[in-house]
Amino acid sequence: MIPLVDLELSKSLNEKIKKEVGKVIDSKNFILGERLYLFEKEFATHIGVKHAVGVGSGTDALRLALRALGIGHGDKVLTVALTSPFTAVAIVEEGATPVFCDIDQDTWTIDINDALKKIDKRTKAIIPVHLFGNPCDMKSVLKFAKKNKIRIVEDACQAHGASISGIHVGTFGDAAAFSFYPTKNLGAMGDGGMVVTNNKTVAHMLRILRHGGQTKRFWHKYRGINSRLDEIQAAVLSAKLKFLSTWNRKRQKMAGYYLDNLSGLSMEFQQVLKGAHSVYHLFVTRVENRDKLKEHLSKSGIVSDIYYSYPLYFQDAFRKYSNGKLPNTEKLVQQLLALPLYPTLSGRNQDKIILSIKKFFK
Repeated sequence: MIPLVDLELSKSLNEKIKKEVGKVIDSKNFILGERLYLFEKEFATHIGVKHAVGVGSGTDALRLALRALGIGHGDKVLTVALTSPFTAVAIVEEGATPVFCDIDQDTWTIDINDALKKIDKRTKAIIPVHLFGNPCDMKSVLKFAKKNKIRIVEDACQAHGASISGIHVGTFGDAAAFSFYPTKNLGAMGDGGMVVTNNKTVAHMLRILRHGGQTKRFWHKYRGINSRLDEIQAAVLSAKLKFLSTWNRKRQKMAGYYLDNLSGLSMEFQQVLKGAHSVYHLFVTRVENRDKLKEHLSKSGIVSDIYYSYPLYFQDAFRKYSNGKLPNTEKLVQQLLALPLYPTLSGRNQDKIILSIKKFFK
């Protein structure tokens, strides 16, 4: 069986992680300690941003970014309906209203032309999603946000290390959210997230808000939440961060191999903007007879999966936020299929996947 995702680590890295976790256990300091502060600095340096604030999950990272920027009740936030539902959960939990925009049919990221049609005086922010590790057209997003005087919170939860013209995503907006869910390119051994920003005032507020809004012991000046990246997860992530660039290069090489060997078949692939570099959190193909291909691969012992099965406004939790049909989104959800891709995927197994797909199209 070839899995869609494999979280296996090298023996040396496993031993390193066990050693670092052991140090945390011996320290008896598990919350808001030296390991977290060290990892925050390391991650900020890696991304190329001034401030990084560790939180409990990628969803909390989005929530706290919105709250620190003053986005809440009565405000509208533009985003896409082809994304993890947790993008919308974060908006709704902050009391704001998600406004769903269609996606570009090539990059599968937010279509700014559609966003232009949906902005009004209540629109206070935009959340562009770097879907599957593929950078959005941030030049257009920045121009749009500046013209309309709205905030940008990048959803980079799947895009650790992705870049545009050598600049990492997560550094273009007012703030950005990253997730450390175990399957991410940089994954914890549990939940975790990070908010990054170049704004010192926003970073200061984020640190207060993640700690319940507490400004001094037992004194809560602001309405915060309890969401802190713990010391053990910080130690795990710090050990793994050193390998992130290497892992991403492996993903990019394997994605290129797929593209080279599957070209000419009745399949389409997510397009990457000129000058941008995807980190292929997922390698997703667009196929007319998606379900039949998925079944064929399964019979060959190959796991594939659908990302994502429904536009968000089709789902009960977000149905009331529907603002009309999104043609590109509704078509894509019927065609997208993720293939196995991860740093430990062997060349032999990737060839098996390619051969199976070619047999399907014969």
